[in-house]
Amino acid sequence: MRKLFLIMLLISMTFMANAEVLDKIVAKVGTEIILMSELQQQIKQLSSTGIDPAMLAPRAVLNQMVEQRLIVQKAKELDIQIDEQAIKDYAARYIKQIKSQYPSEADFQADLTKMKLTQSELQKHFEDQITENALSEQLIEKYISTKINVEESEMREFYETSKDTLAVKPVSWELRLIVREVTPSEESQLKARAVIDSIYQSLQTGADFAQLASEHSDCASSQQGGDLGLFKRGMMVKPFEDAAFELSVGETSGIVETQFGYHIIRLTEKRADEVRASHILKTVAATEADEEREMALMNDLRSRILAGEDFAVIAREYSMDPESKEDGGLLGEFTEQDIPQLFSAPILSTPVGEVTEVLKNEGMLYLFIRDKELPSRIYTYEEVKEQLQSYLFQGKQMQAYQQWIEEARRDAYIEISL
Repeated sequence: MRKLFLIMLLISMTFMANAEVLDKIVAKVGTEIILMSELQQQIKQLSSTGIDPAMLAPRAVLNQMVEQRLIVQKAKELDIQIDEQAIKDYAARYIKQIKSQYPSEADFQADLTKMKLTQSELQKHFEDQITENALSEQLIEKYISTKINVEESEMREFYETSKDTLAVKPVSWELRLIVREVTPSEESQLKARAVIDSIYQSLQTGADFAQLASEHSDCASSQQGGDLGLFKRGMMVKPFEDAAFELSVGETSGIVETQFGYHIIRLTEKRADEVRASHILKTVAATEADEEREMALMNDLRSRILAGEDFAVIAREYSMDPESKEDGGLLGEFTEQDIPQLFSAPILSTPVGEVTEVLKNEGMLYLFIRDKELPSRIYTYEEVKEQLQSYLFQGKQMQAYQQWIEEARRDAYIEISL
């Protein structure tokens, strides 16, 4: 969309003066000044974000601008360092993002011309803003936030005195799970192995490696005859890497098995700390028959549960989820909003105490049960502990910041003429 408003909304301009208003100094902060045009533009930009108009009184906005100047000045006094190159790169990416909203480079430049700006001036403005933000954040983190501590006793005391006013936890359920992954059968593995054995035999009798890779490899590198390019240690899975680095240039490996399937590797180049290799890959993929096998098992497990067998006992024996199976498939206590959206409809439509139909997603099969319904209640301390810590920390941080800024104001020369 080719609109001047787009840039104005995105970049919080602070240097466009209203041509109809005679500019003047409205504040001095140390050796720096704030102009009426800067204040007006700041109010304009804040207004464009939808902020409450009651917060846009000129004096209130000016005080915020004064505080920001104080923070930046203090950060520079304390020699807080920033990565200038990273800031330049970030600003450049931001301009590129803005440009992408225009039909063409010419349209973008036309709007800059209307605003009496060059691209380098826009870049510099971004860099200044990002620098100010970075200095402010580091100063607050180093000299304010790191000195704040919230004790366990404070959180418990706050909880005990405020728990009756906390939001009430809605009805919830203990949710249990049985999950099975559709994995390749032994027969599928043997078929893949037979194919890679046949390819290996062809290589032994003089077949062209690149041609076989192009015709038979299951890797995207097949389009380049299996070429993977140069790589160092740590860039490939270990069995593949170990085999590749042991080869001499021009040598072909035996069959190497990894989590991705079966590989044949040929080394094509070796440097000091990296090698170049090509490979032929045959993946071991689950078949339709494999899915049917797992689905039959899950339906059988469901029938056993419906017949009265304990869901938790079956979960311990058959579920593939290592985190929940030992606890009988227990995932925890879930409210309606907590249940994963992908499965919420079938779970909530199945009565409490009954097992769902077998659910399928991306090669995984699931059975769920809302094992027990828990009535609405006040949250326990452990359930809200993290939120309490964050709330109390933010309160202390705000208080410490106000004290710090008041001291900074007393120590600095500030003159406000508004």
